[in-house]
Amino acid sequence: MANFNIEYWPKILQYAIEKGASDIHLSPQQVVFFRIQGELQPINQWVPEESAIKQFFDQITNEKQRIQFQQNHDLDFAWTYAAQRFRMNAFYQRGLLSLAIRVIPMQIPTLSALGMPALLTQLLDTQHGLILITGRTGAGKSTTMASFIDAVNQRRALHIITLEDPIEYLHTSGKSLIQQREYNADFFSFSTALRSALREDPDIIVVGELRDAETIAAALNAAETGHLVLGSLHTQSAAETVLRLESFFPAEQQGQIRAQLAIVLSAIFAQQLVPALNGGRVCAVEAMAASPAIRNLIRTGNVQQMKSSIMSGGSAGMQTMEQSMNALARLHQISAETAQRYFR
Repeated sequence: MANFNIEYWPKILQYAIEKGASDIHLSPQQVVFFRIQGELQPINQWVPEESAIKQFFDQITNEKQRIQFQQNHDLDFAWTYAAQRFRMNAFYQRGLLSLAIRVIPMQIPTLSALGMPALLTQLLDTQHGLILITGRTGAGKSTTMASFIDAVNQRRALHIITLEDPIEYLHTSGKSLIQQREYNADFFSFSTALRSALREDPDIIVVGELRDAETIAAALNAAETGHLVLGSLHTQSAAETVLRLESFFPAEQQGQIRAQLAIVLSAIFAQQLVPALNGGRVCAVEAMAASPAIRNLIRTGNVQQMKSSIMSGGSAGMQTMEQSMNALARLHQISAETAQRYFR
């Protein structure tokens, strides 16, 4: 569309908001795609040229961000338009500037509205330890973490520091003091920022992603020294999460990491979003509390036995992904076919 210009962007963004889209995909000389209720849908009326995407990109970024993009050919950042928050990723494909845009809900939902297990609500008063929220990209991890922090903010007087890439949900201090720091703007290394946070009188530290051995080690140490650490990984089960954490370290260190994790871990919540019967999506969650039996399995490296312990830990608020899917099907929130298709 030759006449596609900067004036079209508000229409695209408004369409995404009205349709409840979670993502917008913009590539030059291709129709605009929206992810609605988990499915990609093209809208043929919008076909931007690269010049239009570049004009939009230049308008919503600052000089520092543009220089970084020129150097790395990739940029993550957040942007607010008409009180609506977006998470942006700029990249090149076939040598052309493209954008992937995540629409951030304007209100932070409650944990109950998200359908999170009662176990996570029970951890709102936890003084120290490590809580992990896991799942594939787009599974709602950031939303769950934001909801947890918002709930703490309403009930406890604590100092909460977040380390994010980028900052998605904007928190306002309530009972708690919340300070949000953004990667490449307020800090340049997660591990360094995490260690620095320990000198800033925190009660809770939120780590947007445990992405390397140094950050994981710093998070374990922070939890071990009496802080509550909330972090995320791109894993899809509790057992996979434990294996993933230890895989960041050389073989001679893995036993030590398992022992440390067995001491500090509070719980793991592995979630995924699945199509609801009445439209939209609902969250299915595997929930594992760090019971004495679970701690022993972690310490000894017998993660293959975790599923049995989770299945028998219902009284402690635990559930497997299969149990979560079956419960959603019994409540007629999802179909039996969806439960079978999405459970792996």
